[in-house]
Amino acid sequence: MKLIDNWRQCHKFWSVRLQLAGVFLLGVLQEFPDAVAHIWLVLPAEIHAAIPDTALKWIGYACLAAGIIARIVRQDRLHEAPDTGLGREGQRGIPRDAV
Repeated sequence: MKLIDNWRQCHKFWSVRLQLAGVFLLGVLQEFPDAVAHIWLVLPAEIHAAIPDTALKWIGYACLAAGIIARIVRQDRLHEAPDTGLGREGQRGIPRDAV
């Protein structure tokens, strides 16, 4: 197994973020069903009418699916050259206007 070149930036990948959100939501539903049910019962009746009971589960699944899609989309910010803080001529402390 070989890691990708920018594996240290994985916290910036949308695919990782979305899949973590999906795993979190589904994990909460599985590990704490009583707490989720209690929170659902506390919500006003208008919200009950607008949101189906299984919405949280489907949001979790949607996050996992979106994470797969996000993995194949290029994220330009991850491929930009890092800003070194150097001016136009590569000299520190000289304002770009003065060069």
